[in-house]
Amino acid sequence: MSSSGLSLSFRMRFFRLRRSGWTRVRSVSDHRVVGPRGTLGARNAEAAGRRLVRLIKAGPGVQEVDLAGVEYLSPDGCETLFTALHAARAHGAKLIVTHANARARSVMHQIGFSRALPAQTTNHR
Repeated sequence: MSSSGLSLSFRMRFFRLRRSGWTRVRSVSDHRVVGPRGTLGARNAEAAGRRLVRLIKAGPGVQEVDLAGVEYLSPDGCETLFTALHAARAHGAKLIVTHANARARSVMHQIGFSRALPAQTTNHR
């Protein structure tokens, strides 16, 4: 979800996370949007998964992972999303994955991740 698509009536906090591939974390009361960028692959899947779990544990009831900035998602990188989904379910939160490009959607489908989420949460660009 882009910032232009959000209602201006909500107060939003923007900040950058250092030493990672995450470009932004936006929170609006019960909804947080996190935006990884670059590559989600074998090299960074574990660290990215830990970061998402921390955000889910500390965050609101809805966690949105905006994949618009992800250029490449490998099957190993999908481990990050499975980790986040497991943590969200354990904490009673909802995980939404948005703005996945065609290749990322294909990888998520091939490994079964897209079937673990409701259909509307892996929407197109």
